[in-house]
Amino acid sequence: MRYPPPGQLGPRAISAWGLCTQAADVRVEGGENVPATGPVMLVARHFHHLLDGAVLVRRLRRPIHIVVGLDWAADGGQRRMMEWACRWAQYPIVLRRPTLAVTGSYQRDELVRYTRAALRETTCLLRAGRVVLVFPEGYPNVDPRGSRKPALDGWLPFEPGFLKMIEIAERDGTTDVALVPVGFNYTRAGRGRWSIVARIGPPLAHFERTTASVNAVIRRLSATASGPPSACAPLEDAPPA
Repeated sequence: MRYPPPGQLGPRAISAWGLCTQAADVRVEGGENVPATGPVMLVARHFHHLLDGAVLVRRLRRPIHIVVGLDWAADGGQRRMMEWACRWAQYPIVLRRPTLAVTGSYQRDELVRYTRAALRETTCLLRAGRVVLVFPEGYPNVDPRGSRKPALDGWLPFEPGFLKMIEIAERDGTTDVALVPVGFNYTRAGRGRWSIVARIGPPLAHFERTTASVNAVIRRLSATASGPPSACAPLEDAPPA
């Protein structure tokens, strides 16, 4: 079967557009910390609804499968379109409990079904040696639908679902998932654009696999960037894997 799936061409194009129109410059540090082969769970801060994923999709050398919260869909038509796109790209879908059923496109009694499907799909991806990206805060700081965070530099508690995904994937006794933390630091660059620094840490040891430990590591990675602004020169896209 062809890999990466053809459906990822759409997210790559949207990511390129987002970075071109909304980012002034991007720096990625620690890309070498993402293992070249084998299953990887990227666990990232969620600052921008579009650009966080765009940076990793365009700058990392391996294809990425993003776990997408779709409860924001405005109506049934948008729900069907987005679900089709996610299936085509092999992006697992989750529903976020706090905002579920707000728009009417999803109902609360669908939560369990989508949660089970997401666990099943992430298990298959990880056991196949893929890279899965999750945002355990669930909600970004910059969100066109209104942020649930108290301030632009605010954080939300990390939900433990990503740890459950890893646990289930590793139950076969042969899968060993690398949990790789990702921090983001954004500063305004004028004209509605952002200067972005993404820092990728080394895979965490098994004893660090708690929500508190992962949160602490990602907060450190997201701290204010050091060095002169000129260090943030735009990077070339990574070649497709």
